[in-house]
Amino acid sequence: MSVLIIAWSFCASVCLMLGSIHMLFWLRSRKGPVYLLSSLMAFSAGVSAMLELGLLLTASLDSYRVLMLWENVAVFMILVPMVWFIQTYFGTGRRWLAMIITLLWTLGLLTNFLSPHSLTFIEVSALQRLTTPWGEAFTIPLGTANPWKLLADIASLLILVYVADASIRLWRQGGKRTATVIGGGIIFFVLLAGIHTPLVDAGVIATPYMISFAYLAIIVSMSYQLADDAMRSAQYAWKLQQSQQAVERLARANLLGELSSTLAHELNQPLSAILSNAQAGRRLLELESAKLSDIGDIFDDIVRDDQRAADIIQRLRTLLQTGETVQQPLDINAVLKDAIGLLSGEISQQQVTPTLEFGKHLPDVLAGRTEIQQVAINLILNALNALRDTPSAQRQLIIRTSRHMDSVEVKVRDNGRGISEEDLPRVFEAFFTHKAGGIGMGLSISRRIIEAYGGRISAESLATGGASFTFALPIAPREQGTGHV
Repeated sequence: MSVLIIAWSFCASVCLMLGSIHMLFWLRSRKGPVYLLSSLMAFSAGVSAMLELGLLLTASLDSYRVLMLWENVAVFMILVPMVWFIQTYFGTGRRWLAMIITLLWTLGLLTNFLSPHSLTFIEVSALQRLTTPWGEAFTIPLGTANPWKLLADIASLLILVYVADASIRLWRQGGKRTATVIGGGIIFFVLLAGIHTPLVDAGVIATPYMISFAYLAIIVSMSYQLADDAMRSAQYAWKLQQSQQAVERLARANLLGELSSTLAHELNQPLSAILSNAQAGRRLLELESAKLSDIGDIFDDIVRDDQRAADIIQRLRTLLQTGETVQQPLDINAVLKDAIGLLSGEISQQQVTPTLEFGKHLPDVLAGRTEIQQVAINLILNALNALRDTPSAQRQLIIRTSRHMDSVEVKVRDNGRGISEEDLPRVFEAFFTHKAGGIGMGLSISRRIIEAYGGRISAESLATGGASFTFALPIAPREQGTGHV
């Protein structure tokens, strides 16, 4: 069993595995070149390990020349992306120094292919076979060093300076962990490889070249830090989601504040009717001539009014629910009717008669009922608020639904004061409002809700006066060819 083959194959396998993981992260996020650069480094380190193993085992000068040529290419593909990884990930590197390093290594790579042998040697005169302490033979070259190798040596020295400088600056900015793990790891293992390789070349120590293991250690340190960052990002995303839900609950509570008088009126009607019917039934029972049919009618009225009050309370519970949203096929016309029913008192108080232009045979949309109801309530309330300065006889509120290609569109239009050109680009911004006592979150949350379901929302100021808000939601997949009457 060859220890050299096992060790270098393991090194190559780990590098290629980490490279694949980094590439998957990059393909999923596509937000920046960090994972792309780290995956390129890891893949190149894996290839370098396999080439280095070939250099250790070959007994042919021609094979050694070819392997050395491509080993230098692999090293180039490790070190140059590493420099730009630091530039991108740390954000504290000196760009001009990174460009100088890249230029020197590019010149070195050109020399690698233009020289008689490679960037490392002008000529390899012989291959010396040495033995490891456990008795396994390996090869090291004997030949004339290429003076142009100075380009790569200077570039490698500048890498140490570049990484050290970027790490110190990042440390001072508070990134101590990243500077220590990645910056410190690169400096330590590059120095270790830089010391070991010349000692082997000079014959001071008789061991195989182990540059690949230094690169493996660097890749592992980067992977550790990137994984830690990914975990932290997931935690921050979860906390952000919790904060968004809290803000949305606040917005719902704010809606209830605006609807309080309306809701009191809505509940007062069925409760008063129940009380009146109960009192009438009691008086009827005291009469000797009371008919059971009349008492049954009274009970029917009580049941009907009780159901009406229960429906109002259920709509409130739905509006205030804090559980996770369940996407379901929705009849958008039914959702809008519920929203209008919840706002009936406010609509009546504003002396507005809504014009409902609901499309027929509309397919279901796929969304959360509570959220879409909240969007509808926000838009209708905004329209009612905009109509306050319009004479009551002239107030118009038009709610229209229609199908457009693979989506269902809802339009809420009024002839109120409209939206100024300055305000139009900002209406969906958080905390932007001109409404007294408003928190400016209704439209912002509405946009987030609609976009979360793959839809779109927009606003426009009408030339004839007033404003129009439009949102569209994708059709539920199984409803592509069907619709509601």
